[in-house]
Amino acid sequence: MIDLVNDRQWFKTVFDENYIYIRNYIYYLSGDMVLAEDLVQDVFVQLWEHRARIRHETTRAFLFTVARNGYFKHRRRQTLDLRFKNLFFEQVENQSPEYLLEIREFDEKLQKAISSLPEKCRTIFLLNRIDGMTYREIAESTGVTQKAVEKQMTKAMALLREQIDRKI
Repeated sequence: MIDLVNDRQWFKTVFDENYIYIRNYIYYLSGDMVLAEDLVQDVFVQLWEHRARIRHETTRAFLFTVARNGYFKHRRRQTLDLRFKNLFFEQVENQSPEYLLEIREFDEKLQKAISSLPEKCRTIFLLNRIDGMTYREIAESTGVTQKAVEKQMTKAMALLREQIDRKI
């Protein structure tokens, strides 16, 4: 049985004792205090979500590991995004203004379609397409079967096709 009162007290104690250390650690890695503030919140969300599996003596190690992994995941995503943008702009640099407008409009439609996906579909879709995670990795990290991930991706792709086709 979950003891929410004790869990909250434990979480508050861990948060109070470690927040500044974890935030500063991310800041030292990134040199960006705003990013550090954002990522440290994610670290403590993960702490709360995994609280039942964390041993008291490994809590701080868990926090630093999650912080480091979160920072490097952010960097990988940023690098991929930058590579995509550079490649994209190299390809469209010599295109007509009409073409560029069409690309921008399509991007807006795509973003709206992605944001309208059901939460589970959207999460799995973005983990796969943006973070580059395999279906197996997504299944392991979300606690569902690989078959469930496949079904959610199929559903996401069908919904996106339907939404984009309807809006074009």
